[in-house]
Amino acid sequence: MLNERFSSGVEILPANLVALRDLANQLPLHKQKRILNDLAGTHTSAIRGRGLDFAEVRQYQAGDDIRAMDWRVTARTGEAHIKLFREERERPVMIVCDLRANMQFGTRRTLKSVLAADIAALFGWSALANGDRIGGLIFNDHQEIDLRPKTGRKQVLQLLHNLADLPRSQPSNSNNRMRQICRHLRRVIRPGSAIFFISDWQGFDDECEHQLFNIGRHSEITAIQLSDPMEAELPPAGLYNLTDGQQRLVLDTHSQHLREQHHLSFIEQQKKLAQHMSRLKVPLISLATNDDPLTLLRLGLGIGRAG
Repeated sequence: MLNERFSSGVEILPANLVALRDLANQLPLHKQKRILNDLAGTHTSAIRGRGLDFAEVRQYQAGDDIRAMDWRVTARTGEAHIKLFREERERPVMIVCDLRANMQFGTRRTLKSVLAADIAALFGWSALANGDRIGGLIFNDHQEIDLRPKTGRKQVLQLLHNLADLPRSQPSNSNNRMRQICRHLRRVIRPGSAIFFISDWQGFDDECEHQLFNIGRHSEITAIQLSDPMEAELPPAGLYNLTDGQQRLVLDTHSQHLREQHHLSFIEQQKKLAQHMSRLKVPLISLATNDDPLTLLRLGLGIGRAG
């Protein structure tokens, strides 16, 4: 059963995003486990946790971990030295939210973009409850908003404000927007971050995978993929009116061949994305606009079913 806190309709409403704070305790990010796609040949593992800040270099002592050896200082002084680190008190949590034109689609309950904003808000409130620093990268076809990680309720409210205020964009003629965003994310992300990337992943390709591979060497990435049931399967034979709020068209689904090809195309896209994430060893959580987001997010994060 869908929790009433999640939005319906076609608008990202600030009041709805604020109301999701009531669900934050049901998505405890510190309990997350990495659940990998079956293609990876791996099931679950603990996340690496908070990042580490460099503290100092000192001489090696018996029992020290040799993996922390500072080879430059050792070579310069002729005596073994190791690097010491301290754990960050607040882990950076980066919430990446796709609000491109292709996300402004939905035939059940809400649009993909509205669901994406809901999930981004929920992660923001959950990170706040966990004492983490919250950052964001919100983008459409022509614009992106960077929110550098900070602590506090004011930071979450800024995230919600950005989600609600980013203008709807027209589709871009460029097919490399996802590449641009992955490159941008690589430039701004801080090592030790937990990244929650919410998108339908249209346009994700080998170049994007390369960028995420480099990010994933120092940070934890979780991919949340959103879709609509009509993207997976066309409705039964008939004529259906579709609109983007300005223009209307009629969808003719009488052709069984068309319906079969549509479904096979979606399955192939899902397979390719799963393969990308499998190679990256990135957990992939898939939700449709008519799913219960909280239940699937908890299962996908290895937390279990909501109580």
